Amino acid sequence: MNTQKNHHLIGKALLAVITILFMNMITDITAINNLHAGEKQTKTQTEVNNISPKQAKDLMDKEKDVFVLDVRTEEEYKEVHIKDAHLIPIKELEQHIDKIPKDKKVVVHCAAGKRSARACDILKDKGLKELYNVAGGINKWQAEGYPVEKP
Repeated sequence: MNTQKNHHLIGKALLAVITILFMNMITDITAINNLHAGEKQTKTQTEVNNISPKQAKDLMDKEKDVFVLDVRTEEEYKEVHIKDAHLIPIKELEQHIDKIPKDKKVVVHCAAGKRSARACDILKDKGLKELYNVAGGINKWQAEGYPVEKP
């Protein structure tokens, strides 16, 4: 009788262990699925791409749907600017966000790269998708010999 009782207890213990392992496996699968779902959401969020002046020039030359945004001051723009660049000083960016097309790649630059990086963060928060910050700004653009317009 004791042997039968022991087998019965062993069976119950085994069933309990299998149930616990099964529940842990289900929990792990759910956690992994949630983790991957979070990754998919992250991939659809906007990333700001820091690009060199050469990469910016190549992008502007090869792509049709590029909007070049200059976030410097009007005085700086009048001194020198990239051809076809649209001036919206960073201080006025939020008020004029509707002037920036959401369906184009937006190449943002300033003098050296700090204001344009901030502008990209603002634009990212406003839902723009393809943002490119020109590292080194128009100063590096000119230093590398790319064309500019002067009055």
